[in-house]
Amino acid sequence: MKSGIFLDTFQESFRNKMFLFFFVASSLVVGSIGLALNMDVVNGVMRGVSFFGNELRVPAFTVTEWVERLQSTLAMLIGTFGLVLALMATSTLFPQMLQKGSVDLLLCRPIPRWRLITARYLGGASIMAFNAVYLFLGVWAVLGWKSGVWNHGFLLSTILAIFAFVVLFSVVMMVSVTTESGPTGLLAAVTVLIFSPVLAAHEQITPAFSSELYRQVFRSIYWVLPKSAETIGAMRRLITERPLDVNWVVGTSLAFAVACYFATMIYFTRKDY
Repeated sequence: MKSGIFLDTFQESFRNKMFLFFFVASSLVVGSIGLALNMDVVNGVMRGVSFFGNELRVPAFTVTEWVERLQSTLAMLIGTFGLVLALMATSTLFPQMLQKGSVDLLLCRPIPRWRLITARYLGGASIMAFNAVYLFLGVWAVLGWKSGVWNHGFLLSTILAIFAFVVLFSVVMMVSVTTESGPTGLLAAVTVLIFSPVLAAHEQITPAFSSELYRQVFRSIYWVLPKSAETIGAMRRLITERPLDVNWVVGTSLAFAVACYFATMIYFTRKDY
């Protein structure tokens, strides 16, 4: 039964063109990067980097380092852009399920309510994961074909992008289920994403507050909310083969997602539809 609801989410994504939207947007990004890398200016830069790095042996201008910097920048841009697109495309999954006719039909089945929400959540996360793999794999192949540098850290950064989405998607789930509004859930998740870099700089910002109370409140908000900025920033360290040090980021973000999940379960199981 649970797998049937899981598949229903995929079928619905095809009916409302969500999957097609993801695929076309990802293809446009891959195609645009491929075209940009074939411009004369990029070819000139590549030849210059190859000359300085290989012929004159200037370490700062090696092709590998130049490509790694490009890949890390692209990974962070694609990760952020892909997160926003994914949240936009999946923000309607729960409100559509809660529409009068749909929720009545679902609740008629002999399935616990927590399984309905869980299957819906996993379905949305799986749709994003598929498209994230397609997007990152396409960009990785284009960059590798152009430069001859095949950095596996770029592929592995897909895991960080999917994790960041899974956490933010829990915000969409909790808010859209409690308010039965897709735009509200989307706004909440995007707000968390936008303010994440600000909260990540709490050590530099809190000294400017005049009251210790304000400092504690700001730090508390930082530790409670998911660390989306740190998760995306970890892509750079993964690609450039530096220590990740993301255990605390993953732990606190995962705890937040689990809290959102259980809060949604409690509300949905007690709600009288």
